[in-house]
Amino acid sequence: MNNKELSYETMEGYTVFTSEFLKKKGTCCRSACLHCPYGFTIKKHGFQFQDFKEEDKSLLETMLVESNTHLDWKTFNYENINFIFLKNQLCGVLFKNHIVIKHFILKPHFQNQGISKELLEAYLF
Repeated sequence: MNNKELSYETMEGYTVFTSEFLKKKGTCCRSACLHCPYGFTIKKHGFQFQDFKEEDKSLLETMLVESNTHLDWKTFNYENINFIFLKNQLCGVLFKNHIVIKHFILKPHFQNQGISKELLEAYLF
């Protein structure tokens, strides 16, 4: 993804504005935009988490390649891997132990929204 990309089209044909576009607007419109850089969408909808399953291996590996991450995810037990969703859209994956997130990876369009390890932990634990 080009950091200056202002929008993209989903597989369903919808145009989605990126956080870069929304930042250029200068203020939050409080419409709960998927890539809101002001935190409104996260506050309104929160994150949802889905357990990793055997059949999710190729999805996880694709996400690692897309984010240029060289993490040996196979060293984690499956129960310590969760997919991260915002407004029912897959936005990343996290690797945890019982009390803390060890690593997290966001899909490219979600990387400039201020999503931090601490923020994810607040919703997860």
